Amino acid sequence: MDGDTIRETFLRFFERHEHRRISGASVVPVNDPTLLFINSGMAPLKKYFTGEKVPPVPNLCNVQGCVRTKDIDDVGDRHHITYFEMLGSWSIGDYFKQRAVELAYELLTGDFGLDPRRLYVTVFGGDKGLGVPADEESALAWERIGVPRDRIVALPAQDNFWGPAGESGPCGPCTEVFLDTGEEFGPAYVPGGEFDTTRRYLEIWNAGVFMQFDKGLDGVLRPLPFTSVDTGSGLERMELALNGLDSVYDTSLFVPLVRTVQDVLGESGEVLHHHRVIADHMRAAVAIMSDGVRPGNEGRGYIPRRLIRKCVTMAMGRHQERFDVEPIVEAVVRSLGSTYPRFAAERSAVIAAIAHERDEFGHTVRRGLDRLDKVIAQHGRVSGADAFNLFATYGLPVEITRDLAAARGVSLDREEYDAALRRHKVLSRGTAADGTGRRLKVDDVLPAAVASRTATEFLGYDTLSAEGTVVTLFAGGTTVDQVEAGTEADMIVDRTPFYGEGGGQIGDRGTLRILAREGSYGEVTGTVVHHSGGHLHRVGVGGGLLRVGDVVSLTVDPSSRAMTAANHTATHLLNAALRSVLGPHVRQAGSLVEPQRLRFDFTHSKPLTPDELTAVERLVNEWVLTDSRREVEVMSPERARASGAVSLEGEDYGQAVRVLSFGDFSKELCGGTHVDHTSQIGSLRIVSEQSIASGVRRIVAVTRQRAVDYSMEQASRLADVAATLRTSQKDVVPAARRLVEAAKTPKAARDVATVAGAHETVVNDIPVMLGQADGAVGGLRKEAQRAAEEGGRVVLLWNTSGEKKTLVVSVPKSLGGRLRADELLRNATRRLGGGGGGNARIAQGGLDSAPTIDSLIDVLTEALPA
Repeated sequence: MDGDTIRETFLRFFERHEHRRISGASVVPVNDPTLLFINSGMAPLKKYFTGEKVPPVPNLCNVQGCVRTKDIDDVGDRHHITYFEMLGSWSIGDYFKQRAVELAYELLTGDFGLDPRRLYVTVFGGDKGLGVPADEESALAWERIGVPRDRIVALPAQDNFWGPAGESGPCGPCTEVFLDTGEEFGPAYVPGGEFDTTRRYLEIWNAGVFMQFDKGLDGVLRPLPFTSVDTGSGLERMELALNGLDSVYDTSLFVPLVRTVQDVLGESGEVLHHHRVIADHMRAAVAIMSDGVRPGNEGRGYIPRRLIRKCVTMAMGRHQERFDVEPIVEAVVRSLGSTYPRFAAERSAVIAAIAHERDEFGHTVRRGLDRLDKVIAQHGRVSGADAFNLFATYGLPVEITRDLAAARGVSLDREEYDAALRRHKVLSRGTAADGTGRRLKVDDVLPAAVASRTATEFLGYDTLSAEGTVVTLFAGGTTVDQVEAGTEADMIVDRTPFYGEGGGQIGDRGTLRILAREGSYGEVTGTVVHHSGGHLHRVGVGGGLLRVGDVVSLTVDPSSRAMTAANHTATHLLNAALRSVLGPHVRQAGSLVEPQRLRFDFTHSKPLTPDELTAVERLVNEWVLTDSRREVEVMSPERARASGAVSLEGEDYGQAVRVLSFGDFSKELCGGTHVDHTSQIGSLRIVSEQSIASGVRRIVAVTRQRAVDYSMEQASRLADVAATLRTSQKDVVPAARRLVEAAKTPKAARDVATVAGAHETVVNDIPVMLGQADGAVGGLRKEAQRAAEEGGRVVLLWNTSGEKKTLVVSVPKSLGGRLRADELLRNATRRLGGGGGGNARIAQGGLDSAPTIDSLIDVLTEALPA
């Protein structure tokens, strides 16, 4: 089967089984700051699983274009690619494990024709820490359809339990299908032994992430109100498996593209690593740019820029004077244009943008390559200083320099390059990051062995996941070679997506996985930047060992980062709003930005009035709704301040600074992480405003979901107050004022009511007294009860003072067997409008309109027994 056939076979299978085919989304996320690009089929549908939105039907299927950059340096091997198509099916609140397994097996062995004897499946093996037992239900489901128990492999949580995207949310165990690719890729699995998922057994389908738990902020897993199934399989990997190919680059989706790359480079014969990389990177760049992203230095734009520039460098390193991009773009469009019409629609614009990027960068690369040739000719090697100069001056990545040098038979001194990069970062950073170890309780001055290590390359502006090499481990006051499970250490890596605490923003937290050893993993609980330039990650090792030299996969908690970014941008907007409302004398005096809240200290001589607080909050939220885009420039501090950018007094920003702008209302020097658009803040609510020092005020505020929670909590409290005061929410303030005034009145006066013009009559043979009275409610109740008992009659008294009309009904003991005061009041409020309550003897309530003698007699005529 070729790619087109597999894609259509998959979709028709699920349509045949009562799933609706839906269109794939753009690779650019909509209103999801946690993602740089869509990286899974489920990502655009998350709100269906949380219940925030209702799907058109419970069962869905589609093919979704995805971009993953965390493995970008591995592109060109057997199965790593940057842009891929995800075959996905979902059941939201409908079928669950048994049916999901049945569908997976039927598709793989029936429509796709795979040999059942080559299929292995994994299930969740249970986790005491999570309090979740092994997923025996999924194992039994596979056995029922014919998979032998010795080909059902139970794996731990890090392999077969999908956690929520952040601190809390839907999660659950999963079951995955693997294809045995043969003994040439390693020994066969023996039950109870290691299951090799990296070579011999190739994952071809996550047959079900079973969303059955909701993880709370307290870490407790609770059952979801409804369960769901999320499946996914990479189209390219599925074609590899179905056709017995060696790599994804041998599939119908890549072969024409790779051949076109060879033609453009004037090469033929064996497909080499650079052919694969250029084919992959150009394919991914076209996919991203077809959705409107253009090359740039920040955010999403940096990814196509990086992809294109690597292709240009590789091509020119193969002695191509001008890298001809048009035939390759055309090949991508021919391959995918019929499935994704926007590829064809944007063809001309994408070709022009890629060509512009090539031309802009090509001259610099050519000079860099010429310089590299001169260095090799003069010295017969490439020093670290030379490599760094090629990177800093000509933009040649050190990996490209290394490969080109190796092709010419010479080596590159990587350690010297790392040292030069570290010196550059320390100089450009200045001393602003010095002394930030306090939050992690690490000495500000670490041993010289740590301080002299390589500075960490920060990747977190562009990605939340990356691989890095452990450079140093620091524990117990000294450096160590390894850390065992159950212990903590501070770790420095050569590159990281984790933001180190600084500028008021706390450091990132998240997870790490040691790639060389299965079952070795840890949690990053905080990050700071040492003055050496190294990012110190406080790591708690959860399983296995962590060693110096290990390559680790680092993943920032996306939910925590998203909330922190929203709060940081909101801090900038709050600063601008305070200056706008209070005046230009306002200056930032400190801040704290964390996921749960933001805290902003500023200079101002007196408390803000309620109107001023409302004006500040309203202005920030108006700016949030403009959906203004983040703009970033790097310049000297002097030029930045001259442009009107706001900076923190006394801060040393180094030789170059990042200037962040949102619309025409906020422009500040800042090295922190921020939202792409102001709308991603959601909303801002001010929680408190107070003095913390002479002339310095502090505002605490919340954004996003916490702002929603705060508003809902206030609404709930208002409802409780209204219920307590027995009034409507709109009348809470007048009612509270009356209560305050009543409290000021002596108790004796509150218990007195004067009846003016009492009207006595008989209704249905029952004596009745009606009258308007002056006095507090307590006095009305006391007077009504007195008059009822003394006269043996039903008494209705009302007070028409204030905005609310109060009616009191009293029934004497002598009539208690026949009448109830609360029922008479209910009849009155039903006719006259209002509400209230009481008991058989006494009841009171508020009326929407003032009663009259006649209207109350009408009520009693209907209510009293004849």
